[in-house]
Amino acid sequence: MTEVQLENNGIIDIKLLECMQKLVRLNLSNNKVKGMNIFTQEENFPNLKWLDVSNNKLVEIPALKLPKLEYLNLSNNKMEKVNDQWTGHPNVRILCCADNKYKSLAPFKSMPLLEELYMASNAITSLSGWESLPMLSKLHLRNNNIDKIDDELPELPSLKYINLRRNNIQSLEVLEKLFQFTTLTDVNIKKNPVEVEATSFNMLLAEMLRKSTKLERFCKIKVEESSRLDAIFLAEYKYD
Repeated sequence: MTEVQLENNGIIDIKLLECMQKLVRLNLSNNKVKGMNIFTQEENFPNLKWLDVSNNKLVEIPALKLPKLEYLNLSNNKMEKVNDQWTGHPNVRILCCADNKYKSLAPFKSMPLLEELYMASNAITSLSGWESLPMLSKLHLRNNNIDKIDDELPELPSLKYINLRRNNIQSLEVLEKLFQFTTLTDVNIKKNPVEVEATSFNMLLAEMLRKSTKLERFCKIKVEESSRLDAIFLAEYKYD
């Protein structure tokens, strides 16, 4: 058996799964699991690629082994810690950790193949902290408490999309620091004070395009040629 669906069963103890060495896909979402020790042993689950343990009773990210793991969903566990032995993961490509209690992105490091990180509805206050995420292209941080962006951020050389909807970014000066990521093409900052209080959306977009001509979408709106012309006129007007 390579796939097991055990969601919505009130399961507490998952130790009996240890014998299922051929598993490739395992769904344990919506149960009452409190620990994941079976996933921290070198010999267990050598073929597991897809693991969903969302909506359980977990308290920390464990030191996962799982050498072939590519997809991991830890969302909605109210976690705020990582195990002392957690040092990232070499093969995970998609990590979902929404609706927990993490205050920073520091636990997310040394994941050389990670492409998508979903951290909506945590308690993150600053855009900073990660390490060694060279392939990360999508960063989802909706509904956090981010109000500052560091002047010098750790490198994310592949980042194309960032979602900061419903955070607390107040000013253009802070927002413009996003363009340290020169590969960014898609930015969502809807429901931040800087967007809500803007005199007009078009002027806000023009300001963004002044900082990055690579922008293709802004707040879910495709950037048209007319917007790029507005940005040129705005730049000339400000210069004059």
